[in-house]
Amino acid sequence: MAQMDRARFIGTTAGLVFASAGRLSAAAGASANRSLWVWRTPLAEASDLAAFARQYRFGTVFLSLQAADRDALEAGNETGLQALRVLKDANLAVHCVAGDPSWVKRSRPQAPESVRKLLDAHAAHGILDGIALDLEPHTLPEWKDDDERPALARTYVELLALIRSAAAARGLPVLATVHPTYAKYPAPAGDGGTLLQSAARSVDATDLMAYRNAAATLESFGGAAMTQLAEVAKPWWLGVSTHANSPAGTSYATLPRANFFPAVDATSVDIAKLYGSGFQGISVEDYRNTKALLTIS
Repeated sequence: MAQMDRARFIGTTAGLVFASAGRLSAAAGASANRSLWVWRTPLAEASDLAAFARQYRFGTVFLSLQAADRDALEAGNETGLQALRVLKDANLAVHCVAGDPSWVKRSRPQAPESVRKLLDAHAAHGILDGIALDLEPHTLPEWKDDDERPALARTYVELLALIRSAAAARGLPVLATVHPTYAKYPAPAGDGGTLLQSAARSVDATDLMAYRNAAATLESFGGAAMTQLAEVAKPWWLGVSTHANSPAGTSYATLPRANFFPAVDATSVDIAKLYGSGFQGISVEDYRNTKALLTIS
């Protein structure tokens, strides 16, 4: 992104967390899609989730299934299948979540078991729209070691490609969460570019976890990563957090309820204009914290 555009981005949205509905009157119709990460929520609560998503115009959910629900779907349990149909009937694209940082510690000949269960359930019942991988290898203690990181990065990219291939065989796309710091590490040997670009090329879409609640800090923390994702030109989302008790400057949890969606929609419109290629919209982390934020008067 050109330096002038960066300055305009920071200048026009420097007060992002205090955005007003009036400021978005012209842009609201152009706001990009909203997606929602859903954790710690059993399928028994699917109706509540569907109603919440419909009320607040979320079009996609990244749904982390509890182990019992995942097993029930694989077994063809009708109650679990009907719960997913409730989400689909609400016009939601449902991407089930899988992943653990430990997965990148070793190479493997096939996708991890939890991914295989989701793929088998979809093959039998046609219930999903995609797989969402949340691996986060940067959270491993070994990642901080400059000698160990390259091998972990290589296994990470290989695993993304492996799971994408397995999902493609079942007709499903794969999204992966990525961290802005991946933009500064070199790609695994022979890939060229950065680790972020290599990871993005290995899947169908990404979600950039650049959790910041002001434009200036978002640009400084995530600008290089957003530029690189735009260059890869595959679909990507920008994550925002509503977690309470998060480090200062990273979460929207302290916003007045009426300001939350105007703020994230303002971000979405500006990112679409300035980084453009492939940008899908804002992904909100996560359902329970956002629900709490929006019920606070």
